[in-house]
Amino acid sequence: MIPRALKLAAYHLVQRAGLESLVLASRWRRRRLLILCYHGVAIEDEHLWAPALFLPPPLFRRRLDMIRQARSAVLPLAEALERLFAGTLPERAVTLTFDDGGYDFYRVAFPILREFGFPVTVYLTTYYSAFNRPVFDVMLSYLLWKGRGQLLSWPQVLPQAVPLDDSGRSMAIRLIHEAARRAALSGRQKDDLLAALAARLSIDYPTLCARRLLHLMNPDEVREVAAAGVEVQLHTHRHRVSRRRDLFMKEIEDNRRAIEQVSPSPAVHFCYPSGRHLPEFEEYLAAAGVRSAVTCRPALATKSANPYLLPRVLDVAAMAPVEFEAWLSGIAGLLPRRRPRPEAPLLLEDDAAGA
Repeated sequence: MIPRALKLAAYHLVQRAGLESLVLASRWRRRRLLILCYHGVAIEDEHLWAPALFLPPPLFRRRLDMIRQARSAVLPLAEALERLFAGTLPERAVTLTFDDGGYDFYRVAFPILREFGFPVTVYLTTYYSAFNRPVFDVMLSYLLWKGRGQLLSWPQVLPQAVPLDDSGRSMAIRLIHEAARRAALSGRQKDDLLAALAARLSIDYPTLCARRLLHLMNPDEVREVAAAGVEVQLHTHRHRVSRRRDLFMKEIEDNRRAIEQVSPSPAVHFCYPSGRHLPEFEEYLAAAGVRSAVTCRPALATKSANPYLLPRVLDVAAMAPVEFEAWLSGIAGLLPRRRPRPEAPLLLEDDAAGA
């Protein structure tokens, strides 16, 4: 693998030599589709807590402006994939996708996208859309970050007091997750647990909830953006998959049923939760009538790609402008990359609570 510093230096050299524009307009690039992945655009300070998940709004706006400056053809996902496999992509083809369907998409990201006139796909997980409270996993991490520097003493949940420094927060997340699994807490009970944690850390949980931080769009909000042209697609009901075919299929069926109540687009495209997958999932998805599935493996998609293992490039705050431009042109896809280590997917059978 080439070190990141050398890659950035190479991108700068290519840019100064004027080669980037040649690649961008090349026949080679025209046969490739760049699928960009986003998780969230911050409402308040989420980008400071999780810069790998949230962009600040000004940076998101700059990214879209860079896409426009490159004269990229921004296509809806369904059209982009159809044209990719038919070999009829326009020059500089790009597709924009958001995972999960956060309220921040509705409040912050979508208004900016509308200014640019860019189509977008949201891969929506639906349990926390209907049960519209903060998503447990991410709010747990956020609360512990907000309480950083404190000593968390919680005898009912933690075996010992935990200092909320970097390593202590990781330990607290693991121990609280284990306690929730052992007790098989429901979604409502997990929310009560978050409220109790916030109280111990002197954090105003009702105000965070009133601001809808780390919530998903509710069904009415999904219906509104879908009516405005957003493609809403599959991401499982509870952000979990299973080795068991029946449980996997139920996740897809529950997810699809909820989506089709609020969106006119057929729910036939899928995003693996956290980008993780197992080989058997391809057969499950085909049997469920799913036509494509995206991962988080950074590359440009080609006509020969497995439609159930499509690559995507995750745009994060740490990505330098020259690197983002290199992905738009396709140059970043030419450099060798470290093969990602296989990660175990989030399995329903490993989580007794399930939501």
